[in-house]
Amino acid sequence: MKQIFIFISVIALFQLSCTKHDNCGPAPTSFEGKWRMIKVTDNISGFAFIKPDSIPGDVAIIFTASSATEGTFIGNTPTNDIWVTTYFIGQNQELSIPALNITKVMETAWGKEFVDNICSAQGYYFENCEKLNIRTTKNTLCFQKQ
Repeated sequence: MKQIFIFISVIALFQLSCTKHDNCGPAPTSFEGKWRMIKVTDNISGFAFIKPDSIPGDVAIIFTASSATEGTFIGNTPTNDIWVTTYFIGQNQELSIPALNITKVMETAWGKEFVDNICSAQGYYFENCEKLNIRTTKNTLCFQKQ
C-alpha cells in the first residue's frame, strides 16, 4: 500500500511540475510590424507544414498601414525579395491581397508556400503569443511577430 501511495505521489508531482504555463503574451491587435512565417496548415486535412531545416532563410514580411482598411507590406522569402505590395482589410476580418510584387527565381518549397497562397487570402485572425494567421482558399499561413 505504501508503494502505491509513493507511486501516486510521484506521478502527481510530475504532472504538476510539467504543466504548461501560457506566459507568451496577448494576441496582437494590428498587422503593423515585422512577421516571420512559421507554419502552413491545410484547411481541410489540418496537416501542418513547417520550414525544413535544410532551407536557409525565412519568409518575413513587414506590414505598414496607410489607413484602417489598407496598407502595404514588403519582405523576403528564402531566395527572393517582396516589393511593395498592397493589402485591403474588410469587415469581419476579411483580407485581400490582389497581387504580389516579387521576383520568382528558384523559389524554395517554403517560399512557394507563401507565394502560391498569399494572393488567395480571404481573412485573418490573431492568436496569443503574438501570432497572425492568414486564411487563404486552401491553407492558413501562420506568422510570428518579430
